[in-house]
Amino acid sequence: NGKKNGATAKGSKGKGGKLSTNGTNGAAKAKPEGVVDATKTTSKSLSTTTLFACGLVALLSFGAGVFTPPLLSYVNHQDGSGRKLSTASTSRSTVPEIDGCDDLLDQYLHDEVQTGMDVICVSKNWTLSLYQGASWARPPMQASMDLAQGELWPTLRDTLHNSLNLGSRRPINQAWALFTRGGERIGDEETELMDDNELREVVSSSRLLVVMGGGQWLWPGVRIGFKRTVDLSYLPGTNKTLEKRSAILETLSLYPLVVAVEGFLAPEECDHIQDRAGPSLRYSEVTLQDKDKGRPSSDFRTSQSTFLKSRKDPTLTGIDERTAALVRMPVSHQEQVQVLRYGYTEKYSAHMDYFNPSTYKNDKHTLRLIENGKKNRQATVFWYLTTVESGGHTVFPRFGKAPQPSDFNDCTKGLLVKPERGKVIIFYSMTFAGALDVFSLHGACPVKEGVKWAANKWVWNKPMKWQ
Repeated sequence: NGKKNGATAKGSKGKGGKLSTNGTNGAAKAKPEGVVDATKTTSKSLSTTTLFACGLVALLSFGAGVFTPPLLSYVNHQDGSGRKLSTASTSRSTVPEIDGCDDLLDQYLHDEVQTGMDVICVSKNWTLSLYQGASWARPPMQASMDLAQGELWPTLRDTLHNSLNLGSRRPINQAWALFTRGGERIGDEETELMDDNELREVVSSSRLLVVMGGGQWLWPGVRIGFKRTVDLSYLPGTNKTLEKRSAILETLSLYPLVVAVEGFLAPEECDHIQDRAGPSLRYSEVTLQDKDKGRPSSDFRTSQSTFLKSRKDPTLTGIDERTAALVRMPVSHQEQVQVLRYGYTEKYSAHMDYFNPSTYKNDKHTLRLIENGKKNRQATVFWYLTTVESGGHTVFPRFGKAPQPSDFNDCTKGLLVKPERGKVIIFYSMTFAGALDVFSLHGACPVKEGVKWAANKWVWNKPMKWQ
């Protein structure tokens, strides 16, 4: 198959993001085949009587000492947001008690074991309940931290490293990292020093922590139809605060991990991208694997495309920053925005967005780009700029761990996402463990009626010099 071609631009190095949010879940189920749409959520208001009753129950519970975790979360709600941690060490102060996180587990634990993702529930006196594989299928392990030994961060880091056997399963060239429940990067296995007081504040606010074996954040899918609301106001890797806004994520697929995003793009932004891209559109090229060398790109891809620089364009710069907030990785991890136009019958055969070193052994340029496997595309943030009357779906043929298809142009099987103006999806090319995800195979089905405009951001697992 052809691979999507990259772009060259300039940028700077950055660090991980820092914002925690609570999530909400839904019970809707996605169809194994056919069109998948993001479902709007509605909020329910509490009546005065309900609030009075909850307050009375809370008062009585407090007196009896029988707060349940869900009720405690409702009465004493925390948004889980934290501050960026410094690397300076300070003197130890009293370790705060933490209320546990039983009320949060259903937003992070899966039915099946998720290799490379672990969930840590922190309770009183920093006792840790470790859910290895972020799954209900495994009973939690208990670990107690020896807070008398040295500084807090090395104690927490080494406890997780040893209890979860993180060193024995780490993918080559990847360092595991610890995050708050909302994707705020706390530190990784190579972090040496951290301010004790700030670490306490972040952990006590988050209560639930997440280890990502691949070192970068992926939104946990939990189950098909699961929804969570995420805050997009913090720009990872900086101290800049963006305009206050949120988005709703809905899980469309667990294998591969695909989530729909509602509330990300405005109609005028869709128009702006098309207007800027129009004059520079050219028929698309692909980066051919070794086995496909010599074949024309049109064998795989018949769309038109272009890359847009964000520099001196406030609209694109704003979308770049919003994308960083969405995926919880700095702007320096992004390629330039690619804009696509599909006319009648135009398509892109099923392909991967990542570059597998084993299929590019004779392509020295690509091997240098990915540093022989150290770097790769982790996520694709895909924007639909127009609604297509018929056809033009994005297809994921290996949805639900389906076998490799024999026909890479078959749009009758798998997960289908209908192109609708303003819709956004994220799909991940790498797993929680940092491995290449073979189930992320995807394609663009032929347009049968209308014109499909789309755009995407490729986000890498490490900083690149694209911007």
